Amino acid sequence: MRRTISTLLGLAAATAVIAAGAPVLATSASAATVTASTTASAYDDYWGYDYSKYYDDSRAKAKGRVWSDGSDRIHVQGKLYDKYSPSWLCGYAQVKFENEDGDETYYWARKCGSSGYGSFHFANHDVDNVQVRVCYWDNHQDKRKYCGKWDYIYEADGGDDE
Repeated sequence: MRRTISTLLGLAAATAVIAAGAPVLATSASAATVTASTTASAYDDYWGYDYSKYYDDSRAKAKGRVWSDGSDRIHVQGKLYDKYSPSWLCGYAQVKFENEDGDETYYWARKCGSSGYGSFHFANHDVDNVQVRVCYWDNHQDKRKYCGKWDYIYEADGGDDE
């Protein structure tokens, strides 16, 4: 009987310690989470799929990621797919960086053929917004065709106005 009472008292004491310590542990864990999330200032988001217009039954498509490296550089990374198009058409992705003065810088990537995807990565400084669109590239006429709509994948906060 004496041993049973000792065991019960020991379990009660252990339960009280755990019960008292659990809120403290939960509070410190949530504080660490809040601190970690508020110190991470870099922007990071995924975009896509964005599509070209149809040519017969085929469409080029692209998807990717846009992020800030913590300085004033915005990065756009992606994968471009070209499936089931004729050999003279290639998937074509355009990336447009625009600053607050309205100056635009364009980059592009091309992927020909149905096997796999083509990767791209572009970066620019002092960016106010970034847009992406997917087209086809006509190798016979050496120009863009069947372009989809421009998609805003990054917009800077408008809170800098004085």
